[in-house]
Amino acid sequence: MLQNYTIGKSTSDQKVPEELRVALVGLNRISATIYDNPRILRLDDAKIVGFLHIDSLEEEPALQEFPNILGQVGEMEAICRHHKIDRLILAIDPGDVQRLHDIIQQCERASIEYELLSRQYDVDFNGAFSEIFDHKPPPEEYRFQRTLDLLVSVIMFLIFLPSYFLIALAIKLESKGPVLYSQERVGREEKIFRIFKFRSMYADAEKAGPQLAKKRDPRITNVGNFLRKTRLDELPQLINVIRGDMSLVGPRPERPYFVEKYSKIIPRYRERLKVKPGLTGHAQVETGYDETIEDVKEKLQYDLEYIENRNSSSLYWQIMFKTVWVVLTAKGQ
Repeated sequence: MLQNYTIGKSTSDQKVPEELRVALVGLNRISATIYDNPRILRLDDAKIVGFLHIDSLEEEPALQEFPNILGQVGEMEAICRHHKIDRLILAIDPGDVQRLHDIIQQCERASIEYELLSRQYDVDFNGAFSEIFDHKPPPEEYRFQRTLDLLVSVIMFLIFLPSYFLIALAIKLESKGPVLYSQERVGREEKIFRIFKFRSMYADAEKAGPQLAKKRDPRITNVGNFLRKTRLDELPQLINVIRGDMSLVGPRPERPYFVEKYSKIIPRYRERLKVKPGLTGHAQVETGYDETIEDVKEKLQYDLEYIENRNSSSLYWQIMFKTVWVVLTAKGQ
């Protein structure tokens, strides 16, 4: 599946060149097939300039199959500047996580736009991929998703409105502090926005700095424990959905501090920022709250699976029904 990473400005803000000049990173069967059949990239007016090799040339097999080798990936910045390359296609085995992570970090440091072939693909006899993932859905799908988000979130807001007062009363009776609290979160294309939640912890719970919640966390109030298990503490985020900061379904919106932290140690973590965060999501209904880095890595796999299949209506409604089940049964972890 082909995934797009736009560094710096969003794609909508960038000037599209008359002829998009791309280079392929990696000397393998897939990059050779792309070179011979550039149409499978679904990039209009794209010209494939050549290849960047990953290892030393002596270690690369069958070099005669790869014309126009521009140089080594370690020199990508100078190569892209010299050959006026607009975008790199990373045709790299995703199983080689460390190498892939290093190259992505190099692209980001140099502000080079890149796309990632996130899985190994078989190529049929006609030279086309058996599956291609276009990261950005057509505009009409955006409009449909936004309309659905707005309609459902307004209805849910009105349905749950009486419960807002009961929840607020319970919070105030148990502990001092505001009923709602607001935090900065990172949204689509790394846009910072503020979310609203019902307070589930004692006031000043993070006076020592940001930290993950734990099981039997002493910072969580009794009311807060119930709210978290039923996910009712997330209800005020319907306001964020109505405002357009979030979608009903998507990755959990994370704080800037943790985004920066996890991006440095977890490969592909920033991929989850290519879509709007969600009030609920695949990771939220399948796993519990993050307690360790391993929990974060597990959730990321669910987020990536959703992103790759987010145009599937069956997955969307599966997540929605599971969310309703969690709320009704207080099965949230």
